[in-house]
Amino acid sequence: MSELDMTDDGSVAPDLRSELEVLGDRMDELDTLISRSVSRGPDSLENVRPTTHVEGLWPLATTEQADVHQLQEIISLLKATLNSTTDGILVLDNDLRVVIYNTKFVTLWEIPETLDRDDKKGWLRAFTAPLMENGERFIHRIRDQLSHTDEATRDILRFTDGRIFESRSHPQLIEGEIVGRVWSFRDVTKQRQAQELVEYQATYDPLTDLPNRRLLLDRLNQMLARCRRHDRIGALLFLDLDNFKTINDTLGHPIGDALLQQVARRLTDCLRREDTAARLGGDEFVLLLAEESAVLDEFTHQVDMAANKVLAALSEPYEVHGHRLYATTSIGVALFPQNGETADDVLMQADTAMYRAKEAGRNTVRFFLPSMRKSSEEQLQMQNDLRQALERNELKILWQPKHDFSGNTLGAEALLRWEHPTRGLIMPAEFIPVAEDIGIITSLGNRVLEVSCNLLRKIADEYAEAGPIHLSVNISPQQFQQADFAMQVAHFLKISGANPTRLTLELTENMLVTNLDEVMAKMLDLKSLGVRFSIDDFGTGYSSMAYLKRLPLDEIKIDRSFVNDIIRDPETVSIVEAIITMASKLGLSVVAEGVENSREFDFLRKRGCHCFQGYMLCQPLDEAAFLEFIMDGNVSDARKNGTQSVFEGF
Repeated sequence: MSELDMTDDGSVAPDLRSELEVLGDRMDELDTLISRSVSRGPDSLENVRPTTHVEGLWPLATTEQADVHQLQEIISLLKATLNSTTDGILVLDNDLRVVIYNTKFVTLWEIPETLDRDDKKGWLRAFTAPLMENGERFIHRIRDQLSHTDEATRDILRFTDGRIFESRSHPQLIEGEIVGRVWSFRDVTKQRQAQELVEYQATYDPLTDLPNRRLLLDRLNQMLARCRRHDRIGALLFLDLDNFKTINDTLGHPIGDALLQQVARRLTDCLRREDTAARLGGDEFVLLLAEESAVLDEFTHQVDMAANKVLAALSEPYEVHGHRLYATTSIGVALFPQNGETADDVLMQADTAMYRAKEAGRNTVRFFLPSMRKSSEEQLQMQNDLRQALERNELKILWQPKHDFSGNTLGAEALLRWEHPTRGLIMPAEFIPVAEDIGIITSLGNRVLEVSCNLLRKIADEYAEAGPIHLSVNISPQQFQQADFAMQVAHFLKISGANPTRLTLELTENMLVTNLDEVMAKMLDLKSLGVRFSIDDFGTGYSSMAYLKRLPLDEIKIDRSFVNDIIRDPETVSIVEAIITMASKLGLSVVAEGVENSREFDFLRKRGCHCFQGYMLCQPLDEAAFLEFIMDGNVSDARKNGTQSVFEGF
């Protein structure tokens, strides 16, 4: 800080107030004695009447006793008192002449041994200017105080060497007339530094030294007010590093922290002095661009250019502790003011736009639009409704039958549906991502597992005539990644009494190629119980012969996108034929999902596909209808009730 901090509150600390009052009284008497003795000569001392209201200064004396010796004692006592204080004391008259000062003042201010008290113009500037951050302002302040001497004042003085003084001043009066001013100076460097550290920690991020959320919101509120007052436009950019968690988890938090520090420096380099870069926490940053008076289209173009400049700067490689790292960024932009929004509203708008940038493929910029607000509100409403759906038992499980090429029922796949009280039937493609976002997907998956195991036991006990019916359950990535996943499956099998060999867990390819050793360990634990495994939507993920050979798989499911294209696309025909041949060589069963017409069915049957499911054969059924279906085994009747729409699975 390079200026004099002034806080004239008109008050003086109690401990210093009494000290100054006593000192002021002594100065009153001393100045009266000196002025009258000088003007009238030594004989005039007999006319001096000592003040009687100040106890402890000296014994009351008659006119005859007030002689030169007593005056010397008073001066000696005054000097001793001044030099005994812990503060530096300086007394000036109204013409800036030095009246008196104590030893502590000399020490604090590093005053030379000889000081010309009568140098009204030069003495103050001579020793203050080199020491203080703003010496001229200090001199102006002293002159201002002398011209308004009826006020007690308090100032904070800053020095070029980092020291901080607290200065208090009090008017000096003689018989009611203001003749000068008394200053006291105290070194408060440590106290002020401690206070400033606390204030800094409350408003700045300790890792990057950027303003934190609290300071950002304060500046944003001020900018909103200025924009509304002066009819200007401002912009806020919300930044989130893409895939930063991968770097943090792989290389450790020290590397991640060092990367964030480099990101902060690059952001600062991209900004003007009037802009603000802040860190909200984690890998989230915010840029507050100063308001402009330009028209909206022009300002939007300027902000877009600035955002793309930031994207380019942050996309450059980073050298962090011997690692060459790359980190792209998604940016959401909110322009303001619009409709009386608060600072929190602007921040939320930019955050919403940032997520749209993520959805658009990352490493890009998206501006907030009112339609995004509606979408966010709908998303929030769905999140709340989905949580309540668990409590209200609105989530239903349907069963999609599976058949062999002769039409015999082999089993079924569990499909989750949401019977919304006002929106009707909601398919998994719409609500499963929401369940993953709010962290309830594992609860949903466990419920499906529990119901499936109970149904397996019920079929074995009450519908044995239907034959060995298998049930398949889709497992979400979050559910499978739970440390106790294998134990949960074993628990449901145990309490239900279901036959583990009749339970098939369907996993996606992407789940299998992540932490292959950990995946294999979980699969082997369950395989030892007899549980079967299937790869769902095969061919749409990261297929690899390596994991197909290593993992204990039982079947492959051909994705419906391939099944629906085999009639009209020769390349798809080749892919499907290759999948069936590969599965046969590896001893894996093949299931074709989404079979919707007889031409698809006949093609797959002739190529050696073992199992089929789809609307051509049967639509999903509730539990009661499914149990009746497996007893009847009437595929031809089921076809009459089927539809040709695309099957949506869980």
